[in-house]
Amino acid sequence: MNSVSGLWSQSERFWNPGVMADKTRETFEMVRENVLQQANGADIKTMETMFAAVIDNTTPQTIMTGAIFMLIFEALSLYGAYLMWNLQKKGYYFYLGGMGIAFLGPLFFIGGWLGFITAFASIFASIFMAIFYALNLKYMR
Repeated sequence: MNSVSGLWSQSERFWNPGVMADKTRETFEMVRENVLQQANGADIKTMETMFAAVIDNTTPQTIMTGAIFMLIFEALSLYGAYLMWNLQKKGYYFYLGGMGIAFLGPLFFIGGWLGFITAFASIFASIFMAIFYALNLKYMR
């Protein structure tokens, strides 16, 4: 179900990258304000630099690039989950392939802090699912 909603949200990011870039920048601005209020002296400079880099790189082009990689990831994950539901082991490898694309794509094509944040956020929950799926590989053919 998560992949279906992911396909929907990523297609929205793909078709409206300008609007989504503005929303993302606003979100990062709010998070930056909250973090900087809680940070101490030494951390403020580092956090300000990181947030400035992320906000500056949040453009319609990077949103569209991230959406393309995430659409591929969501499609491969959904197809892999379907195959695993039917007890086919190759579905697990489709799932891992999607995770690889979701992690490496933003790192290489977006780059910087925004690429790292996008890559890490996209596979965080998937890592746990991959572990759970791996525990059941013995039941698949």
